[in-house]
Amino acid sequence: MRTLFQKIFLSFWLAMVLVSGTLIYSVVTTQSQFTLSRSEQSDRTLIPIVAARAADILDDHGMGALADYLTSLQTTLNWEAFLFDDEGKEILSQPTPAEADALAQRGLEASDTKFLVSHGIKYVARRTTGSTGTRYVFVIGTKVESVANVLRAPLGIQILRGAAILFIAGLVCFWLARYITAPIRHLRTATHRLAMGNLSARVGGHDAGRKDELADLSRDFDHMAEQIESLLKSQHRLISDISHELRSPLTRLCVASGLARRHAGPEFSSALDRIDLESRRLNHLIGSLLELARLESGAEILESRSVELESLVREVAADADYEAQSRNRRVRLVSADRCTITGNAELVRAATENVIRNAVSHTEEGTQVDVELQHAPNSQGGDAVIRVRDHGKGVPEASLADIFLPFYRVGDARERSAGGSGLGLSITDRAVRLHGGSVKAENCADGGLVVELKFPLTANETPTAKEAIPVSSGV
Repeated sequence: MRTLFQKIFLSFWLAMVLVSGTLIYSVVTTQSQFTLSRSEQSDRTLIPIVAARAADILDDHGMGALADYLTSLQTTLNWEAFLFDDEGKEILSQPTPAEADALAQRGLEASDTKFLVSHGIKYVARRTTGSTGTRYVFVIGTKVESVANVLRAPLGIQILRGAAILFIAGLVCFWLARYITAPIRHLRTATHRLAMGNLSARVGGHDAGRKDELADLSRDFDHMAEQIESLLKSQHRLISDISHELRSPLTRLCVASGLARRHAGPEFSSALDRIDLESRRLNHLIGSLLELARLESGAEILESRSVELESLVREVAADADYEAQSRNRRVRLVSADRCTITGNAELVRAATENVIRNAVSHTEEGTQVDVELQHAPNSQGGDAVIRVRDHGKGVPEASLADIFLPFYRVGDARERSAGGSGLGLSITDRAVRLHGGSVKAENCADGGLVVELKFPLTANETPTAKEAIPVSSGV
């Protein structure tokens, strides 16, 4: 049982079946006892009359008439009747059960009606006197309706009864379980949408008519989601506004630096070069901030165009390899399956390029960055998986999930001296998620970091054989 609905439904269903069975058994047992008690009361009134009648028939008309009378009792009332004399012997000399003989002896010694139940047979004895004054004991035996007899029925009827109980109990429990879990299901859907980046996700009016704790939880979730959406929008707006405001003074700084270079002597060249370098870095940082704000705000509308990942990854890897060679590093495309996705080619290119350039920055000198593009089949059709591995020092395990946060740094191997702004992987993460994909990072057992980008393939996309690129050929 994996879902809460299944657990609640089956638990309630089993409980209702057990309660129904217990209730039926209890009712039948109580009814049987009540019937037996009422039957005893009736016997105390009826048996003395019948016993006196049997004694009179014997005294007035003989044993033949008595036999006919006892037979009529068997036929009409389903009684097995016996008449004993005052010595405890059956008048008609017919076979008698041991219980009837024992009860006849007890009846001779008492003036009231005696009862005995044995093996599903109820025996009743009553002392009486005939018309000649002779004493007799009249005994009857009749079947008692036990619980087993009440429950006994043809197999078809039993199956029908059981099916009716199971169906009705199942219907009630299904409705009850669905009613209880409906708010949880709506809340889970809204939570999933919020986790996927849809800040407008709300439970809404699904549970408006409810007044219980689950409805309160749904309303609290909606309030929380509104607060989160408001805070994030304010944050994104602040970043965007600051970035735009920084562009103007930065532009003026660059113009001023150019003018100063015209009139400055050679002794100021190093300082001006440093100003230009930092200006370019600041410009790149502002551009990254604007790009991240644009992606986070949801303003980016994905184009419904086919993107051939194989050629895109080849181009990005080739460009990165050309730049890496100047730093005594290489970028190698290990394999490339033919994969097609739907989306924005520039965003995909930027996401892939950010990861590869980040790997080039942190792989050891004299090593290479390995890039793979693979088709990964799954039940939804398949994913295109881009894996980028460097041969650096890796990232602490506790920081693997945080490296995709804006401005996050882990120090040491990935510090500011590497030249990055701390926004590249954040942009990558958001761009991939906009395409319905995912990003993850993990350390390799023999050193280095692997970053994996996963994009859902276009429908009906089929894999082709991998095309491996030898190490010696570069990209």
